[in-house]
Amino acid sequence: MRKGSLVFLLFLVLAAADAYGYETIEVKGGGSLKGRVKVTGTIPRDESIVVDKDVNHCGAKLPREKYVLSADGGVQYAVVFIKGITKGKAIPKNDVLIDNKKCSFHPHVQGGTIGQSMVVRNDDPMLHNTHMYLNKRTIFNAALPRTGMEIKKPINREGIVEIHCDAHTFMLGWLYVLDHPYVSTSDANGNFTITDIPAGTYDVEIWHEALGVQDQKITVTPNGVTELNVEYKQ
Repeated sequence: MRKGSLVFLLFLVLAAADAYGYETIEVKGGGSLKGRVKVTGTIPRDESIVVDKDVNHCGAKLPREKYVLSADGGVQYAVVFIKGITKGKAIPKNDVLIDNKKCSFHPHVQGGTIGQSMVVRNDDPMLHNTHMYLNKRTIFNAALPRTGMEIKKPINREGIVEIHCDAHTFMLGWLYVLDHPYVSTSDANGNFTITDIPAGTYDVEIWHEALGVQDQKITVTPNGVTELNVEYKQ
């Protein structure tokens, strides 16, 4: 292959990589998305886990956290994000913390962005072995034998990451990784907020490990606040 052809091919590869990447820009007059995730109808009850190891520290039973709901049905741990956004605010500089504590992952569900780092921490006085899967393939597997031990790794894979502990097989958590920072995880009352969104019309996805996926369309106006209330009917 001629040198000129090689240069042109390299240009095409680089252009394609840039086209599919997220670009940080100055967001002037950005708007916000605020709302609440709620379940109605037959309100599901959370399950309990029977602890079969390190009971003296972790207790005999733990909540599964499959359904973490407020008294009026507000849904915690729903991941809300804008789909397909390619330009906008900077990637957060803070680390995503995955904490092994009392034989549970804290938080149970959270969002992350490619370009951030994750810190996996052990706050318990015994061995944890944090094992993460993406599309059923291992992307992280490390033992943390000591209290206070931390391992820091860059986040560089997009998708729904399932988190387990090989030493305590009942432990389960989730990390939803996106290639942009427009993501929020609903709080104890089901509330969420996403800020500094460039004005425009977008598709929004809402993901919950048990209640499923919803898609909504929103329009963000300059310096405006868009309300989005999400209802899961049971």
